[in-house]
Amino acid sequence: MKKKRYIVLLIILAIYVIAMYFFLGANHLKKEKDYTTILVGDSTIWNYSNKKWLNVTSKSTIKDINWKEFTVYIDNKKLGNYYLWHDDKWYLFDKDKNAVNSSGNLFAYRSNFPLKVKEFSTEPIVNMDVVSQVLEENKLDVSSKFTVNTLTKFDIDNDNILEEFYIISNVFAIDFVPDTLFSIVFMVKGNQIYYIYRDIAPNKTTNGCKPYFNSFFDVDLDNKYEFILSCGRYSVKQPVDMLYKFEKDEFKILISNQ
Repeated sequence: MKKKRYIVLLIILAIYVIAMYFFLGANHLKKEKDYTTILVGDSTIWNYSNKKWLNVTSKSTIKDINWKEFTVYIDNKKLGNYYLWHDDKWYLFDKDKNAVNSSGNLFAYRSNFPLKVKEFSTEPIVNMDVVSQVLEENKLDVSSKFTVNTLTKFDIDNDNILEEFYIISNVFAIDFVPDTLFSIVFMVKGNQIYYIYRDIAPNKTTNGCKPYFNSFFDVDLDNKYEFILSCGRYSVKQPVDMLYKFEKDEFKILISNQ
């Protein structure tokens, strides 16, 4: 009788283990196999697989991407699914391989899971109080002129409260010549300032870069958004592209093309 009881218990345990595998283990294994290839502009390619990021620079790998279908965004607006081909820049083609005209900041991805991409908008900064505070904290003149002063409101952590993302910069000025160049990107959340990017240096004419947000998306499906901050530079130098994540009350760079 006891033997039969043990057999019944073992069967129940086995059924439980199998059930837990299908409900938890199988999903976990599936998540481990998720992958995506992300294109930023004409010169940055990132692969994401098994929760790891990799910069793709090999010409042979880039050739392998040619004529693959990607979901394409231009200037943060979804353009659609197109086949891409690279020759110094990415060219777009429809399903019949007809060329598609496009210009602007490119973000494209090819993935085996539904990447969550969210559009955003920017506006000029009207209330300069927090900007003045940031300038003072960084020992910069509060009356500084700007070439970039934008505000982006975005709910980065899905708590139904819009965080405020600020970009201020005086690089690439035409009608004034600052002694010090600066580009500062920061977020305001709950009246607290979180710095994302700071570049402050003496003006040497061709140094500095102008930051802008390329895209916001959830790549690891944790219901919180990562974002790409790009920084345009002088002449033919490729932009700096950085992928950020906000965790434990600070911004961390997951990968950069530098």
